Amino acid sequence: MCGVKCITFALWINIHSVITETNGFKVHLTPLKSVNHVGADLELTCRVNACPAFPQDPVLAKIKSLIANQTQTLNCTVHNVYPLERIVIEWLRGNETLYVDEPQIPYDSVQSHSYVYNYTPSVSDLGKNLSCKATLKNPEIGLEKTRISNAEYGPGTITISSKNPSVKLGGHLEITCHADGNPKPTIFWWKNETGPAQNKSQNEKLIINNASWSQAGWYHCGANNTVGSKHMSVKVIVLGPPNIPKIQLSHTGDPKEGENITILCSSDDESVDLTLYRQSQNAASGALNETVVLLNIPSVQITDGGIYICEAKNDFGTERSTINITVEAQLKEEKKPDLPIAILPAAILPAAGSVSLLTIAGLLIRYCRKKATSNSGDITLS
Repeated sequence: MCGVKCITFALWINIHSVITETNGFKVHLTPLKSVNHVGADLELTCRVNACPAFPQDPVLAKIKSLIANQTQTLNCTVHNVYPLERIVIEWLRGNETLYVDEPQIPYDSVQSHSYVYNYTPSVSDLGKNLSCKATLKNPEIGLEKTRISNAEYGPGTITISSKNPSVKLGGHLEITCHADGNPKPTIFWWKNETGPAQNKSQNEKLIINNASWSQAGWYHCGANNTVGSKHMSVKVIVLGPPNIPKIQLSHTGDPKEGENITILCSSDDESVDLTLYRQSQNAASGALNETVVLLNIPSVQITDGGIYICEAKNDFGTERSTINITVEAQLKEEKKPDLPIAILPAAILPAAGSVSLLTIAGLLIRYCRKKATSNSGDITLS
């Protein structure tokens, strides 16, 4: 008798043979026919041929982003596959096959293997799934098993429905933003204003109703998912009559003759044409889209005074601001006539440098009177 162990082993071989024959597998025992004595050791070797293993879906490495016309390296790994040489890897974008990889190297054991593909997406690929499809083919037993996985990638190419959006004052504007990514990115809008950015929307559309001047400016479309994030900016222009421009003088108060002055004309609207000129004289114009025009007047004269006009103009109207500039005359010191110092006696001259003009005048008068008296005593009457 073989004993319990022998019976158990024989039962297990029979059951396994039934299972493998049902699935078309082949079990090889070595030695095929074994005769041995009771109580002696027996060693049997069992080898199974054509037993495919494909236990899980292929794994794709996460991709930071897919951007149109930029090459990206893709990586797909299949784990614990047998036989590996029967695996066919197919890269797909949507339903379109991009590339097929068919390894031919035989392996005798269960293997894991990674497949690399350099992919350059096109604009037409945006919004389509990027997939790695692995198929295990074994014609000997009529088996073909397929597993497929979609790649996860962060937002890449962002498209906005209008590159230069504009809206008339009081009008309506809609801008749509779309970003390619998997999982599908969440789209949100915000506008740069004084202080922190403020969220304006949480869907693909930015909607502006009854447009006002304050709604003009830079808006940002943001897209994010579990892999990454990206944003794109667009400038919204509100069209209407220009705002009243500003005009100012570089000086505080009225300038004086001979000073250098600058007159500044400015607007907060880049879409207007700015002109700065003196009333009834030639104009100084700024280039298109300039927001400041300067007029420099070196050594200003009284004749440069007058009314200066800052004018902002667009297709919807014209607005002006004015400034009246008055130039003060520069005060000049009058030159005093020289005193007749030569007629003063020598006794008076040394003191002239140390006394005031009034004192000198008094001394001069006294001297003249004294001279007149002495002269009158010399007259002889007949």
